[in-house]
Amino acid sequence: MRTLTYTILLIAALLSCSDYRATEGLLNRADSLADARPDSALALLSSVSTSPDSLPEALLMRYRLLQAKALNKAFIPFSTDTTMTAVVEWYDRHGNRRERMMARYLLGCVYRDLNDAPTALEHYNVAASLADTTDAGCDWHTLCRIHGQMAMIFHFMASSDYELKEWENTYVTAMKAGDTIMAFDAYALKAYAYSNMYNEDSVISITDNVIKMYERLGRKDLAAGHLPAIIDVYLHQKNYDKTKKYIDYYERYSGFFDKDGNIEKGKESYYGTKARYYNGVGWSDSAHLYLTKLLKFKEDIQCAEVAYRELMTYYKKQGRADSVMKYAGLYCRMNDSSAIVRSAIEINRTQAIYNYNHAQQIAKNKTIEADNYRNGIAYIACCAAIIMILSYRIYTSKMRKHRIEYTKINQQYNNLWAEYDKAVKDSNMMESDFEQYKTRKENEIKALQKSISDYHDCCIDDDVTDNEQTLRNSEIAVRLHSLAAKGNDATEYELTAATALVGNMLPEFYNTINLPEYKLTEREIKLCVLIRLNFIPSEIAVLFNLSLQRITNIRSSINKKLFNQNGTKQLDSRMKKL
Repeated sequence: MRTLTYTILLIAALLSCSDYRATEGLLNRADSLADARPDSALALLSSVSTSPDSLPEALLMRYRLLQAKALNKAFIPFSTDTTMTAVVEWYDRHGNRRERMMARYLLGCVYRDLNDAPTALEHYNVAASLADTTDAGCDWHTLCRIHGQMAMIFHFMASSDYELKEWENTYVTAMKAGDTIMAFDAYALKAYAYSNMYNEDSVISITDNVIKMYERLGRKDLAAGHLPAIIDVYLHQKNYDKTKKYIDYYERYSGFFDKDGNIEKGKESYYGTKARYYNGVGWSDSAHLYLTKLLKFKEDIQCAEVAYRELMTYYKKQGRADSVMKYAGLYCRMNDSSAIVRSAIEINRTQAIYNYNHAQQIAKNKTIEADNYRNGIAYIACCAAIIMILSYRIYTSKMRKHRIEYTKINQQYNNLWAEYDKAVKDSNMMESDFEQYKTRKENEIKALQKSISDYHDCCIDDDVTDNEQTLRNSEIAVRLHSLAAKGNDATEYELTAATALVGNMLPEFYNTINLPEYKLTEREIKLCVLIRLNFIPSEIAVLFNLSLQRITNIRSSINKKLFNQNGTKQLDSRMKKL
């Protein structure tokens, strides 16, 4: 039964893995279709065999991201931010920069559809900041869409300066993405921002450039689609020859008109533009014809307002007072309705601008707060650095002072040894017939022995062996004494040489201090060697470049390990007996 259970579980796991691999392949295909064929991508996503919520978290979040991407490309508005907020939070923790940028962009689109312009702009800005423009694999396509969406929001908010900046960013990034059409569209849409700023020269200049740009691509249809702004400018200037030129281009190449000259749905207000042109050139019948067509769409306040205004002007020229009165009344009522709508739009724009500025102010305050925090940290760091530098200088000054004291002691000690050696040498040279001289020298030696012993915790032996003399007068010992007297520390090579000397001259001593049972460290062994060579603590402190207290601590440790004695008392004498 146990074997059967394991087998069933293994088969279930393999089937599950296979199912997840199939789902991953389906998501890859949906991703490849999302930009060009979002409907097909949505159909693929809906065909996932298992419930999306049962997918592993990584697959589920990718599924939600691709679903939002396809919905956005299919112009299906979002109605809630719950799903995309969770997706953004997940990709912020686990995604790469490209995935995080896409998730933030789509969350901005969600808030765009929820008419929350400030929050949408906030997420668009974060998304744009995630684009690594120095990377060859930068997602320029998404980046140019981000700037385009920001431009549209600023257009709604009537913030023309910001709008122009974002259209320029859209143009630059679209060109880097290799999307020439989108780049030209972004450039063309700057004309509407300039129109809102009453900068008619810029509208004309941009539109003329747009026509040339698209004609070089053989796309007069796309050029014609951007002509309403320049047509309106020339109507306002009453330059009817130019108006006629662009009206003809618009109607011939835009593709918005059927064979009977009717414009496509949603653009019916153009009939009012055409009527204004005919009224301007004095073709009243033609103007009336287009106004009659416009009245068929009077449920649209904008169409009705234009129609009633132009009909009032038309009948005024005809001298028909009753019709003038009729359309004047209709125009006034429609103008009031239009004013209400415009007022609501302006209120929404004002609120959006206020919310955006408020959000910007909050961000600015947070930036100032962060700067103050960083400045505070920098101040504390500087103070800490100053304290550390001063402490180090005080410490080094103290150490220098101690080193000078040690050097003075070492020089005195070294001089005593020199005198002692000289006295011993003189004494050895004396024969029995120089008894008086010998006695005097022996007394001198004893005095020097006592002075030297004051530096040690033991007395210097009267009977100095040749071995001891050889050790003390060896080249390395003399050099180390000289270094200590001058306040210079010893090199590792010099300390190793001293250790080798003691190992050769005093093998029993050397073998003893190296016994494993004592567990002496390498530094402690070298210090034992110097003690055996009659170096005093102040000399050792200089040679090891340590404080005198540190040397005392090491000596105490050696005394404990070798002789099981606390402190440093009689360490030197015990060492000589090893």
